[in-house]
Amino acid sequence: MDFNFTDKQNALRDKVRGYVDTNITPALVREIEEKDEFPHDLVKKFCDLGLAKVNIPEAYGGLGGDIMDLMIVFEEVAKKLPVLCWNLGNILLYGNEIIGVNGNQEQKDEFLPKLARGEIMFSFAITEPNAGSDAASIKTRAFFDNGHYVINGGKMFITGAGVSTYAVTFARTAESKYNGITSFIVDKSLEGFSTRSIKKLGFHGSNTCEIVYDNVRVLPRFILGGEEKGLNNGWKQEMKLLNQERLVLSSMTLGMAQASFDEALKFAREKMQRTSPSTDVQSIQHDIAEMASELEAMKVLAYSTAWKEAQGLDPVRETSMTKYFCAETAKHIIMKGMNVLGASGASMDCDMQRNLREILIFSIGGGTSQIQKNIICKTFGL
Repeated sequence: MDFNFTDKQNALRDKVRGYVDTNITPALVREIEEKDEFPHDLVKKFCDLGLAKVNIPEAYGGLGGDIMDLMIVFEEVAKKLPVLCWNLGNILLYGNEIIGVNGNQEQKDEFLPKLARGEIMFSFAITEPNAGSDAASIKTRAFFDNGHYVINGGKMFITGAGVSTYAVTFARTAESKYNGITSFIVDKSLEGFSTRSIKKLGFHGSNTCEIVYDNVRVLPRFILGGEEKGLNNGWKQEMKLLNQERLVLSSMTLGMAQASFDEALKFAREKMQRTSPSTDVQSIQHDIAEMASELEAMKVLAYSTAWKEAQGLDPVRETSMTKYFCAETAKHIIMKGMNVLGASGASMDCDMQRNLREILIFSIGGGTSQIQKNIICKTFGL
């Protein structure tokens, strides 16, 4: 059993680390945190390095990477600036993956080359005020009228909706709960489309928004996958993307947990150097040991599952295990890191406090930890 990354994957990791080290300074992190503004410049520099095309097929100007490559990118970025992962997700995940997996030929030809160059971004508009874990209960509707589908309704907590070029919008087009949903590629410049930014506990700079659709008229050719195959097929399209989304989110928790461990380890070493040899530091030592062990378990589970996904094995059970385990374990690691740092961890100049605030969403977004446990049990016939 080979646990080594390939030379190509290691080269990708080195390239992303170089981008992160060159462009993301502590001062910039604090600025983004305080201003709560989308970091367009960082996204542009990422695209200028050719990294936006990592998971686009070579036929469309991409690098032909898979879920392993995506996870490497998101893990490395999350170590320094987790919110940038959400920003980049508006290209890599909600653009490249959605169009690459579910788009028809016309849509791939139109959008993938632009995504590869970083010229456009997509948001993913499915969540509603009363449709979160039960996402198929959406109330946003679309009806056909004079050559267009007319969308009315609202979405909530949509990342990047105010700055993206398009919103992949899930709307009800028939009464069937699962077979009556259609995904529309909605240009945010269309009349009747509006957004409102939401202030949040963490992930400042993500441009998380509420969306309102007021008689937004969309041509049939902008149904994801085309009208013939895409109409009332939105839920099945969404199911194709769940493994990738949950593994990408897990890789973000890996990066945040690693950064928190590194910060705690540095603090512990410095503390022990200035502490009297007679002082009992076993509690700190045990926290570090537990953090290291849990972090290693996260890595093995996440990347072994990603390998299965890349091989086309459809590891639904393992993906839910990964999403649940990484989200909850990363919380444990960061909490232990706060224990190690003590009062220092509460300083706004410390990354640990930001990671503590921001890790909480991973037990919710992309399927709650409770939903993941439900899925795991269903795969066992329970």
